[in-house]
Amino acid sequence: MLFTRLKVFLYYTGYWLLFVVVFAVMFVLFAAAAVGIPFGVMLVIYGAAGLVLKEDVIVTRLAPPVLLFGGLALAFLAAACGLIAVKLGFFVSRRFLVVKRRCDRLRDW
Repeated sequence: MLFTRLKVFLYYTGYWLLFVVVFAVMFVLFAAAAVGIPFGVMLVIYGAAGLVLKEDVIVTRLAPPVLLFGGLALAFLAAACGLIAVKLGFFVSRRFLVVKRRCDRLRDW
């Protein structure tokens, strides 16, 4: 009985440690997405304006195509970070169901 309680406690403790680590990673990825997407879109707008107006310098000394395609790359990379964070959330929630089922079986045994 005591061994079963200890085992259940250790399973839940391990899960919560995993949850804290994954939550920290998710927070960083969501922050990167929240900052990266608007910044990438802003670079795309500056690059497009530079191409349309035939200007070499708008905000930085970068060429407009670099701003345009770099901004697109940054926006898509930041969006991918957001999707990875969502996938990590799904992973952690599935792990919780596995741990809960295992602990319920241990308690019933």
